[in-house]
Amino acid sequence: MISAQVKRRFNDLPIKTKVSAVIYVVSLVVLLTASGALFASQMHIMRTTFEHDLEVLATSLADNCAAPLAFNDAKVASQTLASLSAKPEVIRADLITLDDKILAQFGDADDPTEIEDLRDGLQVGAKNHWTLVRPVVFNELRIGSLRICVDYASVQSRLARLYAGTTALVLAVSLALALGLTAKLQPLITRPIAELAAAARKVATHNDYTIRAPKFANDELGQLTDAFNQMLEEIHGQNVALRESEQRFRSVAETAGDAIIIADRGTRILSWNPAACRMFGYQADEIVGQPLAVILPERFRAADPAGRGLFETTGAGEMIGRTVELAGLRKDGTEFPFELSLATWKTDGGTFFCGVIRDIAERKNAEEALRDSQQRLLETSRNAGMAEVATNVLHNVGNVLNSVNVSCTLIADKVRKSRIIHVANTAQLLRQHAGDLAAFLTTDATGQKLPDFLGKLAERLAEDQVSVLEEIRSLSTNIEHIKEIVVVQQKYANVGGVSEMVPLAGLVEDALTMHGAKLMRHGVEIFREFAEIPCVCTEKHKVLQILVNLVRNAKHALTDGGRADKRLVVRIARTAVGRVALSVSDNGIGILPENITRIFSHGFTTKKDGHGFGLHSGVLAARELGGSLTVQSDGLAKGATFTLELPFTPNGRNPGLWQPPAPLESGPPSSPSRNHPTP
Repeated sequence: MISAQVKRRFNDLPIKTKVSAVIYVVSLVVLLTASGALFASQMHIMRTTFEHDLEVLATSLADNCAAPLAFNDAKVASQTLASLSAKPEVIRADLITLDDKILAQFGDADDPTEIEDLRDGLQVGAKNHWTLVRPVVFNELRIGSLRICVDYASVQSRLARLYAGTTALVLAVSLALALGLTAKLQPLITRPIAELAAAARKVATHNDYTIRAPKFANDELGQLTDAFNQMLEEIHGQNVALRESEQRFRSVAETAGDAIIIADRGTRILSWNPAACRMFGYQADEIVGQPLAVILPERFRAADPAGRGLFETTGAGEMIGRTVELAGLRKDGTEFPFELSLATWKTDGGTFFCGVIRDIAERKNAEEALRDSQQRLLETSRNAGMAEVATNVLHNVGNVLNSVNVSCTLIADKVRKSRIIHVANTAQLLRQHAGDLAAFLTTDATGQKLPDFLGKLAERLAEDQVSVLEEIRSLSTNIEHIKEIVVVQQKYANVGGVSEMVPLAGLVEDALTMHGAKLMRHGVEIFREFAEIPCVCTEKHKVLQILVNLVRNAKHALTDGGRADKRLVVRIARTAVGRVALSVSDNGIGILPENITRIFSHGFTTKKDGHGFGLHSGVLAARELGGSLTVQSDGLAKGATFTLELPFTPNGRNPGLWQPPAPLESGPPSSPSRNHPTP
């Protein structure tokens, strides 16, 4: 196993050296393996060949020795065996008879092999000596044996030296060739890597991300070079963007009117902009590195000496992305309220917090003054609203009184023109002819016309009576309507600040009643869409004030719109849980988009004689009731919808729903069934 130290040293070598070493080692291993395999193969072939040659030699020699052995001619047999002198590896050769006697012999006579151990075939003995015994056959009969003993070790050693030298030469030449080719071809691989490494070193040394590595090919190294250059391009772009972002942040922080404070997780102040200096009175060199507790009031330091609770995850996590109000402490010891917007981020260096702090002391004072002003405005609004209700009542009463005056004039005129005087004249004529009444009625021309005249007179007097009675009934209805308007006004005259269970549909009907004459005179068609809503616990006079103003504005929008089909839709519906909505919709002149956001502002109005007070006071009153007043319009000539949303509580003591009152016989619009128009 390679030691760890050797591995570390090898890993620390230049890539060129490592590539060369790998190539050399691989080449050497391959060549050694191939040479070893070739040498082993050659040795096997040599052994097989030698064994085969020995078999051929023994067979040939046995055939040649058959005749001498058959005729027991030792001399010829010895001469035949002497031919083995050409084979230096042959140690000994014996021609043996069937009775195991040696007829002829060649070579070393001191060979220790015994005749008794003679067996046919090849046998390997000590010192790698081979002994081959072949039968000698004459006329297809075995007449003896030929034994040849050879020294295979010497043959093997001689051939092994030859093959080893050849292999070593081939190995040396191959290694030299591998070294030369490696030195020539290695730069094709190592140069792009070396250039890439050099570029990386320059980038790391100089922090210059504009450096680019040269590309040599489109292979994997080329792709790696492209990726490296692209990475440098992206890092360069990010660095530029980061520097620009830092510059912008520094510029914003230096010029911002709000204090910008950066702190770490340990609540140590890391950054302090000029606005923070002005706000808290500390210079940057005084405060940087100090805990946040320095800018917190004393009452917070006892429980949290370091001010860590302000930025702890359990507390700060709930404030991230939100604006909260807290109290701060200036260097001179004065406290002031401020708004904190908190952000956080994490890096390898830890968690950091950035707080944007705005001094809201002046705003708090302004809000307090505004609340006082709104309270006074609300009181004025309440008084003005009641005055507006009273004005509407008086106006409606005036309209009804006009009808009363007309009815009285018609009755007086009918009385003045009454034919009752003809009855008196007829009575006087009858008194004049009391003595001859029968003759007067039968013979006198005037008397004969009198019955027909009295019949026609009775008919005319009956018509006059019906007409007068009709006018008297109309007069009575108008007087009753005046009483109703006054009663409605009295109901809301002295109930300010008192909440009670109120049927909303009844309030809507009261508001419509107060504007009934105007709506009828201008031909406004009223539609009621009332859901079955239980009574609502609220202040009646405030709701009525808002509704009267909304109905009056709708009437003006309808008359200014100039449409022939003037429609006013009043709806009552549930919205969310515990909420109810009253909406007044018209198809009148509509509202411009740029005026939607200003329609409820104090003093804003689109009417020539308007004062811009009604809708603003309505919004304030709706807020006092715990609700809201909103508007929706698609633009000019598209109408508008004002929605008053209120909280409501079901009336547990009186679960009954409000029912519309019975319609009046005449006068202003009555309350018909739900979802049906009233002309």
